[in-house]
Amino acid sequence: MLVKTLKTNKPAAFISFFVFSIAFYILDLFTSPELSLSASHPLFSALAQFIIDRSWIAYTLMFVLSLLMSMGWNNLLTDRGVFKNVTILPAFTLVLLNSVFGFSSLWVSYFLMLFVLNKLMSTYQKSKPYAMLYDSGFLIGLSCLVYPLSIVFFILVYVSNAIYTTLEWRTFLVPVLGLLTPFLFAFTYAYYFDIIPQLTDYFLSSFNVYLPTFEWTLELVIWVSFMSILFLLSFKEMLDWLVRKNLRSRKAFYLLFAYSVCVFIGVFFSPFTWNHLLLLGLPLSVLLANYFLFLEKKWWYEGAYILLILSTLYVHLAPLFRL
Repeated sequence: MLVKTLKTNKPAAFISFFVFSIAFYILDLFTSPELSLSASHPLFSALAQFIIDRSWIAYTLMFVLSLLMSMGWNNLLTDRGVFKNVTILPAFTLVLLNSVFGFSSLWVSYFLMLFVLNKLMSTYQKSKPYAMLYDSGFLIGLSCLVYPLSIVFFILVYVSNAIYTTLEWRTFLVPVLGLLTPFLFAFTYAYYFDIIPQLTDYFLSSFNVYLPTFEWTLELVIWVSFMSILFLLSFKEMLDWLVRKNLRSRKAFYLLFAYSVCVFIGVFFSPFTWNHLLLLGLPLSVLLANYFLFLEKKWWYEGAYILLILSTLYVHLAPLFRL
């Protein structure tokens, strides 16, 4: 009955959402190891080191960001016409996906991508979307200051132009101005404090090519295997339903596909392959939610979703069995 409840916006659906969110937060506090990340960013190293030295702050930030993103993403999907039905299922699914990733600077970029997608989807049927395109470029620029590989998402702005708006020279130039604005402020700050060489080296060293590598554990193999099956089934279901969706919903799915391609491009430049895949949470939550929303076999969608929850819980609980 869980999925049937989550398909609605009844109080029971919200209670389930918050209970599981808090449960994953508590599990992170008690089962996750102390953070051993390096804080080498020329601009934010002091803040990053402060958070790393206090792991409870890091996990609390992850909890708050995941909660805010899930609710915001859920509302965005309804407001932008991706889903006609008001449901808590995308938010619940996003919490499950987010919970298997650890703390890193990618959470800041991940959070900003939510606003980028909101701005780009807002250009639908806008004759003069210049302010939204500038804001999108600006947000991607901010994300690049924290996680330089976010620059690949700038491709998304022009894909959005092709999907939602009429192509003209201003729709090409305005996002570039937005992208450069945060860099202008950052390098002005770096010039004043004489750290331009360190900042330049940091950005240039972020674009080396890496082969994707993972540290596989039993719980991760189980979770990824089950998630891969659900992804293939969801993708097939999405292709079957796509032609029957309204125009605005179809355009949103095209944009999310382009977003996923940008994430996969970044995989080959990131030394932290697993954490980089956190960025896939947004499109994957939509794909899975779309699958479970339209399934008619109750025994399958209830059983499959329960198995997804159990495999996610196992990822959190497995470290306890190794103590």
